[in-house]
Amino acid sequence: MKSKVILLIYGSGGHKTQMEKFLDNIAKEGLDLNISFIGITESGVSINNSKIIESFEQPAFRNKYFSLMSLVKIPKKYYNFIACFLKIRKKYEVLSVISTGPGLAIPFSILFKRGNSKIIFIETWSRFETQSYAGKVMYRLADKFYIQNKSLVKFYPKAIYSGLL
Repeated sequence: MKSKVILLIYGSGGHKTQMEKFLDNIAKEGLDLNISFIGITESGVSINNSKIIESFEQPAFRNKYFSLMSLVKIPKKYYNFIACFLKIRKKYEVLSVISTGPGLAIPFSILFKRGNSKIIFIETWSRFETQSYAGKVMYRLADKFYIQNKSLVKFYPKAIYSGLL
């Protein structure tokens, strides 16, 4: 039987800080979830937290679009992405994917949503007057979409205002 996990997808800088605050809030609320977390992050920015049982570092996906030509060539970052997805799928039952922002969340969310995982996206707290690229895509994909600044409701009318993490 596979272990049940929640994927945490975050990037460097503010994305990482927000994910750390998310994990701290879970601990402060006394939510003793009997669920472990798997971290998926950009290279070199993994969070050290006892609830995260395994981390997978991925090369940054700075290109906004996946081109078919680059998939044919299967560069290293796509190979790493595919290998990571297959390893997680084989070893764990992913209940949910939670992300604080980077574009890295998009391909993983698409694939795990096909496996009936719930997708939760938290638009970064640094956005007040513009949408992030990941936010634009994830708003249509996520089961729950949270904004941390009320000014974003004009872009995301069905989003849930959560306040800052």
